[in-house]
Amino acid sequence: MKDKLKLVIKVALLSCLCVALMYGTYVFFSKNISYEESRHQEKQNVPLPALTQEKRTSVTFAAVGDNLIHDNIYMQAKKRAGGSGFDFSLPYERAERFIKGMDIAFINQESPIAEDVSPLSGYPRFNSPKAVGGHIAEMGFNLIGISNNHMLDNGEEGAISHMDFWENQGVLMCMGMWRNPKEMEKPLLLEKNEITFGFLPMTEHTNGLSLPKDSPLRYIRTDEWQLIKNQLDMINKQSDFQVAVIHWGVENSLDASKAQRDLAKRLSDEGIDLIIGSHSHTLQPIEWITGENGRRTLVIYSLGNFISSMLDKQNMLGGIMQMTIEKDFAADETYIKNARLHPIVTQYEGRDRRNVRIIPLEEYTDELAANHGVRADYPEFSVEYLKSIISKNVPYEFLNSAPLNPC
Repeated sequence: MKDKLKLVIKVALLSCLCVALMYGTYVFFSKNISYEESRHQEKQNVPLPALTQEKRTSVTFAAVGDNLIHDNIYMQAKKRAGGSGFDFSLPYERAERFIKGMDIAFINQESPIAEDVSPLSGYPRFNSPKAVGGHIAEMGFNLIGISNNHMLDNGEEGAISHMDFWENQGVLMCMGMWRNPKEMEKPLLLEKNEITFGFLPMTEHTNGLSLPKDSPLRYIRTDEWQLIKNQLDMINKQSDFQVAVIHWGVENSLDASKAQRDLAKRLSDEGIDLIIGSHSHTLQPIEWITGENGRRTLVIYSLGNFISSMLDKQNMLGGIMQMTIEKDFAADETYIKNARLHPIVTQYEGRDRRNVRIIPLEEYTDELAANHGVRADYPEFSVEYLKSIISKNVPYEFLNSAPLNPC
């Protein structure tokens, strides 16, 4: 009996030992498997080094041509306001949707704003009310060009007053005149969304007007290559994307002159990425050209008038250019994407040029053209006439009715 009891105890102990050994083996291998899975998971979750991650940023950019405020435009605005101040809503309201919300929006303010020093006036020596500047700033224009043939219409004091006005508007930059030679030694740089823009403004002439010999003010003419080169060297070193803003060419001409094309090529060779032209009061050709370094430059020889009350049929067509400027950090490149032109028409009625306003060409009709004030002298003025200019001067790749900033 005792022998049987001893045998049962031995069998029970052996069974317990086997069970314990099997459980220990299970736990050991389970922990190792979990550890390896955990290590594998950790490896999968480790972020890639920053250099291998793709990073891009972009800026939406708009540009228009000449904002040229003839006296009938501001007199109409004054009448709409009921005699107290000015109401500029009618002239601009149908163009605002192309500007509002853009990161950078450029305008050539051709008629100076200097009512603090001179009476308001129209052609030939302009002086526009502050209210028009305030209105276009509210529309979203935040990059103001003042380098043009009318910049000295109110003399040195008027030029200073014009610069003072824009500085008080809180825009990103007013460019085209420097207050002194020391200021000219600094590049015109603007940073937006991690992209640094460098700007080079210049004008072909100033209608024969000049500054006093002892004036500290400075500006650049298109024939002053050394001054141009000095600015180019600075912005090329310190910016991602270089823009030349040039007031040039032949008034009323629909074609770019040889002088314009020669200067555009020279600037492209120096690394300029974008040229925005004005002065002709017409929509001139838009094209890509290639510089010596193989980099392409987009040249807009003239965007025509944003608004004016000029008299010739070709003066009625202008354009709003929109584009995206994109920076690829890995490739260290900044370039233009989605460049598109939105043609606009300056509309007014009668020989007395009533109700001057901007209308996008996509909204323009034969009925509006038939009632345009220029029809008295140009009966051929029509929607087809305007489209014929576009078909000649604007490649299809730039024509797209969908704005980059749908409002």
